[in-house]
Amino acid sequence: MKRYLLLALLPFASIARADQIDDYIKGEMSRLQIPALTYGIVRNGELARSAAIGMSDIEGKKSARTDDLYDIASLTKQFTAMGVMMLVESGRIDLEDPIGKFLPDIPKAWTAIKVRHLLNQNSGLHDYALVPGIGLLDKFDRKEFMEMMGDVPIDFKPGDSWEYSNTNYALLGWIVEKVASEPFPKFIKENIFGPLGMTHTSFAEEGVPVPGLAKGYIRSRGQSVPCRRGAFSVKADGGIISTLADMVKWDTALRDHRLVSRKTYNLMWKPGVLNDGRTRSYGMGWFLSVQGGGDYMGHGGNDAGYSCGISRFPRHDLTVILFCNLYPVGGEVMTKRIAELFDPSLRPHVFQPASDPDPKRTERVKAAILALASGEPDDSLLESELTAPMNETPFRVSGPSPWNQIKSVDDIQFGGSRPQDHDTWLTYHVMSKGKGFTAVILWTEHGKMVQGTLYADPPSK
Repeated sequence: MKRYLLLALLPFASIARADQIDDYIKGEMSRLQIPALTYGIVRNGELARSAAIGMSDIEGKKSARTDDLYDIASLTKQFTAMGVMMLVESGRIDLEDPIGKFLPDIPKAWTAIKVRHLLNQNSGLHDYALVPGIGLLDKFDRKEFMEMMGDVPIDFKPGDSWEYSNTNYALLGWIVEKVASEPFPKFIKENIFGPLGMTHTSFAEEGVPVPGLAKGYIRSRGQSVPCRRGAFSVKADGGIISTLADMVKWDTALRDHRLVSRKTYNLMWKPGVLNDGRTRSYGMGWFLSVQGGGDYMGHGGNDAGYSCGISRFPRHDLTVILFCNLYPVGGEVMTKRIAELFDPSLRPHVFQPASDPDPKRTERVKAAILALASGEPDDSLLESELTAPMNETPFRVSGPSPWNQIKSVDDIQFGGSRPQDHDTWLTYHVMSKGKGFTAVILWTEHGKMVQGTLYADPPSK
């Protein structure tokens, strides 16, 4: 009898989860004023659920459809990394090759940078998108790019730290062009889009209308206004246009290890290694689980008028893909939350306070958190791996960071520790102006923070 009762209740559990997902998405769309949002949940290789909500064109009064096209922005980096690794697998590129082997026009200061530095985002190259004149909305060519970026100092020695930079993937696209002897978009279309049947996926071109493309918006003075499209002067860091159905095909190819060998996939999904031997939770075009554990790979994307995200949980055979037509939105944050609502086993463990074995260390951790949150490169509390990207350089613009959410540390509670080589992973719960966060911090034997990740407490409902 109990078995039949359980089977009878299962559909209701699915409906309850569906209602939670609907409530979450509609709540975020209302809070952020997102005009349209399309998402899909892939379970065991099948599209378990999909929906399109809102207006893909407010002025034209067009309702969103699941086959609408969206600019997938930085999700493009996954395809760029795949293209590079296909050439690595064929022996035409080596990850240890200096980039000058393929790009003789690079500035002299870049000669120590290797291909793997670009893929793992630890080259030290400043983000070109923050440099006036060669941003996402600007029209420029490769020569102008090299000249202007040559005047921008490297943020840190290649391999010394990690910093997300569109410049890395811009260069990777030109390396592919050099090695393949054909335009980057053509190579990706012939070797990825075509074989996977991604027939509705292409690269955007400035001024070229795209039928079926959701209109992009930005918030201005309390209103959603149409956003000017990017110039797409660079193709490899963003600019792919796709649909939910085609991105499901991409996810299926990743699931089934198509295009390249399992060994190559393992390289792409392996944390990058720094000069000091520490790793950072970014592979090749993918953010990975922190602390080298767990089961996650994902990425977000933002471009003029659009935001998106993908979250993959391979051991759970679950992927969530999301597009929306508003800039900027944390697409990857949303896909993670949808995954947790769909499969409650993915939800992070509720923080449990523990007896603090070293209150003096906790006080230093508190001070280090405040230094990081304020953007102050305090060498007495933060290791150079953290401070190097914070140092002032020309054109530096402080971008959004999860740590910016910490305005004060009103309360801090110790949650546990785990050794890693000479360092220690520490977990704390932090209260700041009524908001709660879990901070996972890598603490060195010298009493400094060297890495850290911050998670906002999930909604109470």
